[in-house]
Amino acid sequence: MPTDAPAIAQGRILIVDHDGLSRESLAAKLESEGYAIEFEEDGFKALDRLGGGNFDLVLWEVQLPGLNGLDMLKRLRKDALLQHIPVLLISEGRDMDIVIRCIEAGADDYLSKPCNPALLKARIRASMERKSLHDHEQQLLSRFRSQQQRISTELADAKTYLMSLLPPPLHEPFVADWRFIPSSELGGDCFGYHWIDEDHFALYLLDVCGHGVGSALLSVTVLNVLRSNALNGVDFRQPSEVLSAANQAFPMERQNNRYFTLWYGVYQRSTRKLTYSSGGHPPALLFEPGVTEAKKLSTHGMMVGGLSISRYTAQSCEVPVGSRLFLFCDGAYEITLPEGRTYTLDELAGQLAKLPADAPVDLDAILAQIRQLCGSSELEDDFSLITIQF
Repeated sequence: MPTDAPAIAQGRILIVDHDGLSRESLAAKLESEGYAIEFEEDGFKALDRLGGGNFDLVLWEVQLPGLNGLDMLKRLRKDALLQHIPVLLISEGRDMDIVIRCIEAGADDYLSKPCNPALLKARIRASMERKSLHDHEQQLLSRFRSQQQRISTELADAKTYLMSLLPPPLHEPFVADWRFIPSSELGGDCFGYHWIDEDHFALYLLDVCGHGVGSALLSVTVLNVLRSNALNGVDFRQPSEVLSAANQAFPMERQNNRYFTLWYGVYQRSTRKLTYSSGGHPPALLFEPGVTEAKKLSTHGMMVGGLSISRYTAQSCEVPVGSRLFLFCDGAYEITLPEGRTYTLDELAGQLAKLPADAPVDLDAILAQIRQLCGSSELEDDFSLITIQF
């Protein structure tokens, strides 16, 4: 028995027997042990009393007129509120066939008339202990479910907060939109875009390793730093400076061994030049008009926070009018297909290349195709996808 289980208290017992002498004899034996005893001689009334009272055990005569032990058990064990009340049958020696059927129907034990006082007390005590343990388990289960509900509510609130940090779609001077589908757990994806000044537009996506509250907290912290340009002395128009400073600001040994991948780019409107730097993150895909093969934009830097000596470089490219840029996390393509293999980055690029060039990017259609590949509406990992249509 668990050491923190409640002590077994003397309880309330309902004796259901049409024989008055038998009832009095049982009551005398049990009241001396401190049990509170109540009587009933009608089976249907006894069921009503069980439903309305807090009884710990019932002694029921097997061959009770009107509602015998077997019929009573069938009703009692179907009642969610009463099915765990211990039932001890009182039987004559000739009733063994029905006693056996009652035991099979859920009776806890039986006693033959006249009841041996020591055996009566021992079986009642054993039944009471089992019920007490069951009640204690139910209390623990109820507490656990309450905690689970509280955690679920807090996680839902956290996801709502995370969603509130993500940027609204843009419609000018170019179109920017996104889709973000968190996995069943609170994950580590975050992204955003904003104007640094009138000429420079920053866009970024990060993915903290692992799942859960710790990953989400680090992800939101880094996102807020990027949104507010809050790395001292850093020119946020220079992507390599941003990654280098983030690598120094968030070493994994100070983040409970968590690191993150990051793609950070800056588009200069006056020159149509995109400068970018990445650390451990999938490349962004740039589709120029009239070209079906994507440019993979990556600088192959190490994940951020892994090593203080990591160095990050930047590259630039021109962005012709009509180009499309896709920025995403690995959850957009590291998908286990029904045949067992993993969907690849090249296959995702091929999927995006098939999008109609003369129509806006349909992000919902892309997401629907990803879900179809998964074979389920539930995704294995966070799904993050940003598109910029220049």
